Amino acid sequence: MGTTVVIEGVRASELPEAWRQRVKAKGNDVLTVTIAKRKTATAAKTARKPNATFGMWADRADVNDPAAYVRALRETRVSSRRSAD
Repeated sequence: MGTTVVIEGVRASELPEAWRQRVKAKGNDVLTVTIAKRKTATAAKTARKPNATFGMWADRADVNDPAAYVRALRETRVSSRRSAD
């Protein structure tokens, strides 16, 4: 975990020119500046990496309609609970 610095009430004229241009601030604008550690390229790639379980049943021919398939599975469980009571 990194450190985040927040500076409130900073006039745009006190900021480096590149920062002013980036936020499109004029000299007398009063801003709050937040400085935080950026994600590294590796962290960004990891965050976008798909979950391996996503789509694991995509090739199954018996699951053409996933919602109907799951409804049927749930109905079977509910029916078996009712008969047990």
